[in-house]
Amino acid sequence: MEFRILGPVEAWGPEGRARLAGARQLALLSALLLHANQVVPVEQLVDAVWAEDPPPNAGAALQTLVFRLRRTLNTVEPSAGQRLTFTSGYRLRVEPDELDLAAFRGHVQQGRAATRLDAAAKEFQSALRLWRGTALDGAQGGYFAATVTRLTEERLTALEERVAVDLALGRHAELVPELRDLVDLHRTRERLHGHLMLALYRAGRAAEALQAFREIGATLADELGIDPGPDLQELHQRILCGDAELATVPAERQDGRNDLPGDIADFTGREAELARLVAALPDRAAAGAVVIEAIDGMAGVGKTTLAVHAAYQLADRYPDAQLFIDLHGHTTDQEATEPRAALDTLLRALGVPAEKIPRTLDERAALWRAELASRRALVVLDNAASAAQVRPLLPGAAGCLALVTSRRRLADLETARTLSLDVLSATEALDLFTRIAGRDRVAEEPEASDDVVELCGHLPLAIRIAAARLRTRPAWTVAHLAERLREGQRRLTELSTGDRSVAAAFTLSYQHLSLDQQRMFRLLGLHPGPNFGTGAAAALANADRADAERLLEDLVDVHLLQQPALDRYRFHDLLAHHAERTVQDTEPEAERRAATTRLLDYYLHTSHAAALLLDPARPPLELAALANGVTPEPLTEQQDGRDWFQIERPVLLGAVRLAVDAGLDVHGWQLPWTMVTFLWRQGHWHDWETTQLTALAAAGRLGDLLGQAQAQRSLGTLGAVLGDTDEATSRLRQALELYAELGDQIGQAQTHRMLGQAFGGQNRYEEARHHTELATGLYREAGNRAGQASALGDTSWCNANLGNYREAIEQATEALALHRELGNRHGEAATLSNLGYSKGKLGDVGAALSDYSAAVQLHREAGDRYNEALIVDDIGDMQFAAGDLNGARDAWEQALAIMDEINHRDAESVRVKLRDLGVGR
Repeated sequence: MEFRILGPVEAWGPEGRARLAGARQLALLSALLLHANQVVPVEQLVDAVWAEDPPPNAGAALQTLVFRLRRTLNTVEPSAGQRLTFTSGYRLRVEPDELDLAAFRGHVQQGRAATRLDAAAKEFQSALRLWRGTALDGAQGGYFAATVTRLTEERLTALEERVAVDLALGRHAELVPELRDLVDLHRTRERLHGHLMLALYRAGRAAEALQAFREIGATLADELGIDPGPDLQELHQRILCGDAELATVPAERQDGRNDLPGDIADFTGREAELARLVAALPDRAAAGAVVIEAIDGMAGVGKTTLAVHAAYQLADRYPDAQLFIDLHGHTTDQEATEPRAALDTLLRALGVPAEKIPRTLDERAALWRAELASRRALVVLDNAASAAQVRPLLPGAAGCLALVTSRRRLADLETARTLSLDVLSATEALDLFTRIAGRDRVAEEPEASDDVVELCGHLPLAIRIAAARLRTRPAWTVAHLAERLREGQRRLTELSTGDRSVAAAFTLSYQHLSLDQQRMFRLLGLHPGPNFGTGAAAALANADRADAERLLEDLVDVHLLQQPALDRYRFHDLLAHHAERTVQDTEPEAERRAATTRLLDYYLHTSHAAALLLDPARPPLELAALANGVTPEPLTEQQDGRDWFQIERPVLLGAVRLAVDAGLDVHGWQLPWTMVTFLWRQGHWHDWETTQLTALAAAGRLGDLLGQAQAQRSLGTLGAVLGDTDEATSRLRQALELYAELGDQIGQAQTHRMLGQAFGGQNRYEEARHHTELATGLYREAGNRAGQASALGDTSWCNANLGNYREAIEQATEALALHRELGNRHGEAATLSNLGYSKGKLGDVGAALSDYSAAVQLHREAGDRYNEALIVDDIGDMQFAAGDLNGARDAWEQALAIMDEINHRDAESVRVKLRDLGVGR
């Protein structure tokens, strides 16, 4: 997402610009963006939106406005509305690079911290380019007036600072026309007038400079009744005296020994990282300690490039020496440099004669620190293998800076501040690709260029190689390069040119691992992704959880794994390909299959337990015994089950594909069975259909009638949920035949219940009741009280829709007692909804609302978004019938927000009701 307030207020996403609906929605978004990532109290937002004329029900009106803003954001980026959350107020989550105001302030801060004038000028120019007009243009009312004034002042201050830097760079002549325009716009801005006077003087136009002083003096006297300030008067006196020093542009000092490699001309991005490296230096140095910055990251991420570029930016702070040494911590065919040998090199660089360099490590380290004691020196210790290698090489003087790079996190390097370097942002990655491949080629194929940098995983080394290959092959198109990179295992082969190779860089990291670490790394190449927990890794490696966690953390420390959250790990995309290729090349087929089976057993048994926690009334599967050494997650509460599926859903989708690809068809149909309840309640219709079609095919290959019946029933249920009655009844009748052949009464009963829902969804309630009554009888014969309660509730629902409200209440009351006795909270919620509907139809609105509210709360606690939306919609219907139009509107707004979020089939009908009520949706 991209949010803009330095001009007209706008929100942009992958689908384009969000169409903000009216002044109030714009005001709400503006207020949230001014306090991005902070909780803004309701009262403050009401003031921003309605100023001095809030509606009587301001809180409810604001809630509706928030619903609409969420939906507006969703139109340009799926799920973007989830950024807007409520606790004690409303908070809009905005990433650091998404808000132009934050970017503006970041550039200004970096400009002020820059140690070179050209770098400072670049930062101020980048900051000012973000302004597109008056800040918060379109946001009306007194709430925003003071903020607009403050932001305008920030812009003018940054502009003045940019001009000051340009003057220091000797750009006085080209500044004169711009400054004349600026002083005309800001007649009393003394600093701008001072800049104009200095520019004119340095351009040899002293008379005009003195005239400019007379003009600002007259303006201040006429408009404010004051004289120019002391700074402007001093400048006037120096011009009058013909001050030669004032006329001279000071040069930036460059002195001292410089062993740094050449800075990269196409250095791209890393602005935040550079700012972080620079920002703390004065304070740390002033505190009396040497400054040590350790930069770590995965192979190819640009650690050395950043360190060298930062060293050039900081060179003027350390004028006595800028030294560089490669410690060969990860170098092909060369051992890591011993500290003793490294000190010999460094001491010689400082001019110490060879005969005066001591023999022992301790003596050399002491001499090194003594040589630096009176110097302000910068030392880049590149490609370090460990903290032990680096420690003797660190300066001891407060005026020195050490920049250390390593593929390993140097957490044990005392007093060092660490910076773990991530891959480039999407914008930075494309910029780097463009600079190397050529702007014209990228402009001709922008979408293919985006694909290439994505396929390179935004890794600088990969992008440089891909762009260099394209640049040297005029016949290739960017789309052709992207297609070559898409070919799975070929991708790493493509990312190689000359002596540069992504695969070789990864292999070098792998070779520095212990044997246990190597085995864990390559076995993780069997995981279907996109991320995994310790339990899955333990199953793959046939290790206990503690050992698996230790190995995973080791891989994180050397940047072969990433850790996005507690107990969650993932590969960079290119490293995942490398691990997959490594396991295929080095691990025997029998061990690969055993590891895959262990992994799928872990997911199947844990997911089965989670499914039964979500729906305790669901008859369990008969699972095969766990593979030796596999321990499922210890889930005990319904929340555990819901959290498991929420976290693991994308992983489980991959696990289903892995099972089929590995020929493990039992897992291929049973894993989808475990996922149905969660996918239903969360509205993941596509995932539901895809996994069940996979399950049906897997069960068919096995000749497993139960697996086929379960998949057909699940697909029929999905058809009923989505309103496709023909698909639903066809699938469900096939399931009935299979269950009958198996003699499975429970399966038949469940299928009759789903047929009841399918016919009920078409308002064919007589047919629906016939099937729910059949289901009730089958459950009763089988002694399944939980199923009997659910089927009885379904029959109650049919009777209610047939107008038999009292009979429906009797049946629902009986079902409710059974559900509560059995502890089935989902069944309790469904039955309370039935009771609320029937009571409402009989005119007992208070009792109906009480039942409905209790049902909503139970579904919300269970994370059942699908049924929560249905009941809130019913509440709206009842309130509308009772003449409470405001209550109906609020309920329908809430229902529609959920339905749109999960692509609910009833969303359009609720939208029509709101339109009929006069609420534009």
